[in-house]
Amino acid sequence: MTNWVLARVFGFWEHRKARNWGLTLGFVLVLLVGGRFAGFAWTYGTVADQIAVVAAGTVIGMISLVVLLRIWLVPPVQTLPAEEEHRVPTAQIHQPAGPDFLAASQLAQRRSGRTRRLGKEAAALGPIKRRPF
Repeated sequence: MTNWVLARVFGFWEHRKARNWGLTLGFVLVLLVGGRFAGFAWTYGTVADQIAVVAAGTVIGMISLVVLLRIWLVPPVQTLPAEEEHRVPTAQIHQPAGPDFLAASQLAQRRSGRTRRLGKEAAALGPIKRRPF
């Protein structure tokens, strides 16, 4: 029973238009109930309550407007690849050819020699003065 309910709820949530309308109606209900409480606070409250009503109403209204514009105007982004793209890639094994392998080993030797030379030059500059923390 629980899996059936979860499947229905998440299935509903996958339909973009239905989800947008559900969130919009939810925000309308929250704003109506909040407006009712704000009306009571404005009518029966003190000046501090009236200031709090204006401040909270402004913040809640701006947040609601931003969220509703976000869900209606910004298109969803696909985060997972499609099913056919969801395959495990096969590793391709390339055997190094003679001249290519030789060129790669010579490049590695040149780079290691350059690194060794840079290390010697840095050591010749003297010790680093460490600053206390």
